[in-house]
Amino acid sequence: MKAAPDDHLKPLLGVGGTVAAGVLAGVATGFTAYRAGAPVHWAALIALPVLALAVLVARLPRATDVLWSPPLRHFSSATSPQASALAGRLAEAAVDQDRFTTRVQPRLRRLAEARLRQRHGVPDADDPRAAALLGPELHRLVTDPAAPLPDPRKLTELLENL
Repeated sequence: MKAAPDDHLKPLLGVGGTVAAGVLAGVATGFTAYRAGAPVHWAALIALPVLALAVLVARLPRATDVLWSPPLRHFSSATSPQASALAGRLAEAAVDQDRFTTRVQPRLRRLAEARLRQRHGVPDADDPRAAALLGPELHRLVTDPAAPLPDPRKLTELLENL
């Protein structure tokens, strides 16, 4: 499964989650206002903007997520900050499956597919020959959205075998 180029534009929550978050925020605000002494109709009136804001925020795209820039075509002294940024992103991806599947896994897949095309003439990781050439662990790592990021030593070993 390839990540779409506009995955970062997907909302934070689906429609059901958005409605639930909005209702929860509205009810909590209304209840707090009522407990503070506001009449029921004022508490409901105060809760409406909070409900609307919660729905709006939950439907916003993931605009705060950092997008990866394309890799450099040549090496320079600017590559060492990128290496440390990559180490930080891998550390984040190790504890956050969503970050791994949206940021790291697509890059690993492109790397594996480039190697498959270059050395074996296999067009992509979905080709039946790719699983045999990459090995079951690496093939799962680059194709299965549920695959976790392995520990650093195992990842290094898998990438060395690539």
